[in-house]
Amino acid sequence: MCRDEHVIVVGGGNSAASLSTYLLVRITQTTNVEILYHAQVTELKGETVLSEVEISDMRDGSKRLIPTRRLFVCIGGVPNTEWAKDTAIVRDEAGYLVTGPDLLRQGRAPECWPLARTPFFLETSVPGSFAAGDVRHGSVKRVASAVGDGAMAVTFVHRYLEETGLNG
Repeated sequence: MCRDEHVIVVGGGNSAASLSTYLLVRITQTTNVEILYHAQVTELKGETVLSEVEISDMRDGSKRLIPTRRLFVCIGGVPNTEWAKDTAIVRDEAGYLVTGPDLLRQGRAPECWPLARTPFFLETSVPGSFAAGDVRHGSVKRVASAVGDGAMAVTFVHRYLEETGLNG
């Protein structure tokens, strides 16, 4: 898809800091790869497609425009779920949202679960609240899986709305 094209890969968070050693070696030994430290994407330019990416140096504020049509983002596997700490949504020790069968302990839902049925597959510990993709405990951490989770979540939302009589 990107052969012979200028490609930018943005890494941050734990993805930039904790790559596997074999990947670090491959990246640093590849002659056509430039690594920019202390850099931040500050602007994307283009009319109908991407044409340039502005990169700012965080140390001195200088800016650099890089012509490209391809930008990939790899920003880490730490879930952004701090908002859930003030809710009844159960999170695991790493902060991922626990859903469906993973909520069950010895076949029982957590004490905060108010319904007689067990949670649907992507349902959090709050009935009618579903999690999809990387934010979910035990997820595969791949885009295709997240898309599948999202599609599946729609089915469970409809099922939840039917059982509650909220489907109109």
